[in-house]
Amino acid sequence: MNQSPKIIIDRRPLWIVAFDRLRRGIVVAILFALFVVFLNQDAPAGLTPQAYKVLCLFGLSVALWSTNVIPLSATSLFVIGAVPLLGIMEDSRVYEFFGNKAVFFILGAFILSGAMISCGLSVRLSLWAIENWGHNPRKLMASIYLFGTAGSTIMSEHAVAAMLFPIVAEIVSALQLAPGRSQYGKQLYFALGWGCIIGGATTVLGGGRVPLAVEMLEKGTENEHTLGILQYSVLTFPMIPILLVCGWVLLTTLFKPEAVDVSPALETLERKSLSLGKISYQEMGVGAVMAVTLVLWFGFGDTLGIANIALMAVFALFVLNLITWRAVEPHVNWAIILMYGGAICLGEVMAESGAALWLAEKVFQGWIASPTAFLLALAVLSVLFTTFMSNSAVIAILLPPALTLCPAYGVSPVVATMTVILPSNFAFILPIATPASALAYSSRYIPLADMMKAGLLLSVLGMLSYMVLLWGYWPLIGFA
Repeated sequence: MNQSPKIIIDRRPLWIVAFDRLRRGIVVAILFALFVVFLNQDAPAGLTPQAYKVLCLFGLSVALWSTNVIPLSATSLFVIGAVPLLGIMEDSRVYEFFGNKAVFFILGAFILSGAMISCGLSVRLSLWAIENWGHNPRKLMASIYLFGTAGSTIMSEHAVAAMLFPIVAEIVSALQLAPGRSQYGKQLYFALGWGCIIGGATTVLGGGRVPLAVEMLEKGTENEHTLGILQYSVLTFPMIPILLVCGWVLLTTLFKPEAVDVSPALETLERKSLSLGKISYQEMGVGAVMAVTLVLWFGFGDTLGIANIALMAVFALFVLNLITWRAVEPHVNWAIILMYGGAICLGEVMAESGAALWLAEKVFQGWIASPTAFLLALAVLSVLFTTFMSNSAVIAILLPPALTLCPAYGVSPVVATMTVILPSNFAFILPIATPASALAYSSRYIPLADMMKAGLLLSVLGMLSYMVLLWGYWPLIGFA
């Protein structure tokens, strides 16, 4: 029998209902109206008319990226189209920025991780790890935490979080944990989110923000400086175990789990694992290609080019008939790719026009006198910004102005780049910062107050771990 649809009557005053439905459009209209008003003002002293237009466009982009009233990728497309239309730069040069190696590396990485997910290899590995290591409540939480970390070193942290989320959902369902009240439920979902975020900071493969930053670094310094895939991991390494330990301590001290028998969850995972059957030729082939790709990336990435290796690996997957485009297409995040293309374009235009230098001087000079204070200010701003917007947007906003001031403060552009990248990973406080946090919060097992409290503590500890790198580890290995 067909049931009649449920009718919900909204009893709020009409003006509140209208505002609620139109608020997104109202915010967009206000932001663009302000953009037009400022665009028609005279340029401040020290700025050319072209640079002032770039600064206005940058301000609008920051507002749209931080409020997320329209998708990040749509803002980036607007930037790419607006630069030539405002007469800032010729369109042929603008569109060249989109065809850079960072974008194609990210595209290749998405396809490779999509191949692992679509063939079932990533799910098989995660089930194996959780099923074999999670024999009691603490070990079960640790297996989710550590697999999220390990998985995010070779795949996008977003993809790993999305892969683990339904598995954790089945676990909490089998254990009949109460949303919002179960302390163990909170632990499991925090372990998922934090593990993926920390793992994503370990290598270049954890997300697109590092390739984006490296591309901006190379363009901003006219290819005098770069950051290799192995170099990044070496420079980051000590921070990762520190964050892992800090996260584990917070998980086990802030949330005292109730008594839980995990056997129903393990039975559920065993049934799911058996349903996968024996490992297939496709899974073995994808695993082999991924293993060879990782060896080439870390061993020969600086000489062969990580984007070139990624594209050849994708080609090999298709030649060996291991994947189809239909299977991997859902896992290619075109929105992220478009967002990066626009961010690189805006950063390059900011640098060439002089707008980035002018803005950086206004923000930093006069109250920051030393190189150390400059780096600490960058790190604090990176953490603050990543609380309210995606870490990729943080890179796009902070890095171009920071690079222009490096000569004035005597700071290596590579150090400044690492200082912006690493704290932008501390997206622990609010769910809007990264999809891993958003997925954990969407489970309804983590109240917002708990996420903010625990996330703030872990972010502070993350800043302390960055200081260990800045004042201890980096000088020790001669990186300054």
